[in-house]
Amino acid sequence: MKRRSLTRAAVLAGAALLALAAPAQSYASTGVFRFTTPDGVETELYNPTDDICYNINAYGPYRNGTNRRAVFYPATNCRGNATTVRAGAGSSLLNAQSVKFVR
Repeated sequence: MKRRSLTRAAVLAGAALLALAAPAQSYASTGVFRFTTPDGVETELYNPTDDICYNINAYGPYRNGTNRRAVFYPATNCRGNATTVRAGAGSSLLNAQSVKFVR
């Protein structure tokens, strides 16, 4: 009887550790972010993950067709003074090296 209680306690403890060690749920925006590179290539990011920095090298028209705000940065790796645009916004000129999508 005592062995069964110890086994059950070990299983419960293992399950608790697995639950705590599980990665946090990541969220993704829904939609497509379209931008143009300096050499005129139109590029798209589909359903980008929230709070992940994307190095994009954008210069030209863009359209934030996602359901998240886009935060643009003048340097790679989301460094520098950020500019935020709402979901659905677009413009004829974007000059940014990286972007992050936020709720």
